[in-house]
Amino acid sequence: MGRKQRGEKNTPAWAKALLISLSVIALVLLIVFAFIWKKWQRADYLTADMFQANAANTIPVHRISQLDEAPPRDGTSVYQEDNSITYKGKQYRYNDNLINILVMGIDDYSLVDEVNNTNPYQADTLVVGTVDAVQKTVSFLCIPRDTVTDVKVLDLNNEVASKKKAPIAVSHSYGTQGAETNEAVVGCVSDLLYNLPIYRYVAIDISAIPDINDSLGGITVDIPEDLTKWNPKMKEGISDYLLKGKDAVIFVARRDTSIDDSAMGRMKRQMQYMKKLFPALKSQTAKNITYPITLYNNEADKVATNLSIDEMTYLAKLMLDLELDEDNVAVVPGQMKKIEPGEIDDYEYEMGYIVDEDALKDLIIDRYYTEQ
Repeated sequence: MGRKQRGEKNTPAWAKALLISLSVIALVLLIVFAFIWKKWQRADYLTADMFQANAANTIPVHRISQLDEAPPRDGTSVYQEDNSITYKGKQYRYNDNLINILVMGIDDYSLVDEVNNTNPYQADTLVVGTVDAVQKTVSFLCIPRDTVTDVKVLDLNNEVASKKKAPIAVSHSYGTQGAETNEAVVGCVSDLLYNLPIYRYVAIDISAIPDINDSLGGITVDIPEDLTKWNPKMKEGISDYLLKGKDAVIFVARRDTSIDDSAMGRMKRQMQYMKKLFPALKSQTAKNITYPITLYNNEADKVATNLSIDEMTYLAKLMLDLELDEDNVAVVPGQMKKIEPGEIDDYEYEMGYIVDEDALKDLIIDRYYTEQ
């Protein structure tokens, strides 16, 4: 009794442990896939209406558009349910089918870069991504990091201590860099865009870029300016350069701060990158529906967002039907210029991007409103 029959072999302990580990991993993957599949199916029943303000954030709701040239309805209200406005003598209504999400690229070098006078936690990339859930289109509006605007200064309790004129990128430098800071940046961008409704954000740390880029097999770009300071191979004029690893950070984030308009050159690179990134994300999601949620889970410690899992899944499924036209990637109109001392009250910086207000108003009407 108890003796092994001839021919039987003892299974090594390590093999048993490996088998158990593989079984557990397979079970976990099965559960994750089932969870995502359930969310994926549920996404058919969701609508753009869920992308409104919720109890989890304090972003203002239904503020009267600053584009409205008609007299205030009651003379005092700062909120409105009716999104109709008068602009240049015509009646417009805000397009409620739009989902606006502010994407922030956060430069966190952990320490202040004293050589380049760079502060950590600046929102060096600010892009309003807009999805039209009915027309099935996506567009991007890029905001230059040096755009001169009113910035809220939060204290360590995340209370508004003061306001100041500053480049919009520094709006993320104050407070504790938590949800309140991100919401303050959203409010700052919304104010700049004449109270454009923005209720969702995604703040991405610069260190996540290589992982996101490489998960797609790399992104192929043209090198429009000399980047050999960071990689000798990245010479101006090179075509079809495959970005892998740190090269992606170099392309979308690095700039020579000794050049006055280097931020604008960098933004042009970022726009090129976005035009290539979106179809790559779309293609990868079509191949693997778990990709967006898996990517988010892998990078969760480097990404802050107030998007729910349902909302992420809805957007991922909707993305398969979305089209991005190159004309739908635009920049807030204006120009970079040297700011003379005292030219702008309370402005402490040598350079600034001055918005062309009339052109911006026309752009916002064209993109976000429909004529009645």
